[in-house]
Amino acid sequence: MTERPVTARRIAVCHVASGDRWAGAESQLAGLLTALQRVDDLSVSAIFLNEGRLAAEARQAGVEVCVFPEAEWSFLKICSEASRFVRSKRIQVLHSHRYKENLIAALVARRCHVPVHVSSSHGAPEPFAGSKHYKQRGIQLLDGLMARYSTDLVVSVSEDLRRQLIRHIPFAKVVTVYNGIDERQVFSALTVAEAKRRLGIPPDYGVVGTVGRLDPVKRLDIFLAAAQEIVSSEANTKFVIAGEGDEEQTLRRLTHDLQLDDQVLFLGHRDDVFDVLRAMDVLVFCSDHEGLPMALLEALYLGVPVVARPVGGIAEVIQNGVSGVFVDSSDPRALAKECVNVLRDADGRKRMAEAGIRLVSAKFTAGNSAAEVARLYRLLVDASSGEGQ
Repeated sequence: MTERPVTARRIAVCHVASGDRWAGAESQLAGLLTALQRVDDLSVSAIFLNEGRLAAEARQAGVEVCVFPEAEWSFLKICSEASRFVRSKRIQVLHSHRYKENLIAALVARRCHVPVHVSSSHGAPEPFAGSKHYKQRGIQLLDGLMARYSTDLVVSVSEDLRRQLIRHIPFAKVVTVYNGIDERQVFSALTVAEAKRRLGIPPDYGVVGTVGRLDPVKRLDIFLAAAQEIVSSEANTKFVIAGEGDEEQTLRRLTHDLQLDDQVLFLGHRDDVFDVLRAMDVLVFCSDHEGLPMALLEALYLGVPVVARPVGGIAEVIQNGVSGVFVDSSDPRALAKECVNVLRDADGRKRMAEAGIRLVSAKFTAGNSAAEVARLYRLLVDASSGEGQ
């Protein structure tokens, strides 16, 4: 395929996503939809399976949104109504996110003769045990077959994830487009001292935090064990966990067992996450694997130093010792040591903050992501019509 100059035509694009929660993938999609809506030769719409913040953000950006509620409608009814909508808009590109949405988009694309189907992979599958393992394995196999035979392009959020995907999908079908933040949205009007006070933390205390779903893959057991190590030398330190998930009660029990009840704050889901990030002196990522966390990009843009295990896309964003610090170990003592080093080095934190802001501003914005995705849409539409040959 050869790229063609932009013409006066408009490409009709429809994204298909669940919208049942608000996490990194949803934040990334909201920013992408907002940026795509500003691309002159695209007409952007979206089908969501749930009302929620993602649908609200898309509407606010001017994207035409249809919600087909999966809790109330059968799978066949969703496919039927989605087909009706896609035909009415003469959609040329369906872009889906997650397993069920990929299946819906593949079926609708075939039924409505949509020339291009793109899917996004936001992260590697998470490990399950018992019956869930076999169910998840079956879903992954079906999704892999659709990606191989029914999808024109799979968008990966990192090169690490792309290398995993091309084990079972032809390599020419998989491209990397890094996540990007909407700079207009990632903002806190608070000073660091004000943000700490909002959380009930004295301004002169150090704050080490983490943001994300409370799932086993995030390895917050390492975070809490490191917290126990840190307070032994840095008593005036608080630890913040922002997010919700199935592991919350387990983590609360572990916090109690480690005698950290007075040091650890469980904040749950926060709509003011940028103000929460502002309060942190260090943001930690302990995960066993990641795609490309939006919280990482948001923290860097807000000037928060990051200490992380170099997994997934994290290793492709941070330059060790410049815009963050890597801990290539699951040992809580190693993590604690690096956190203490950052807490004690105010000048180093300032340098990392400045480097992080420059990095995200230059490479990881929603505008950059949208420009690359729009370019791919044009190439695929041209190829489907024979114009790119």
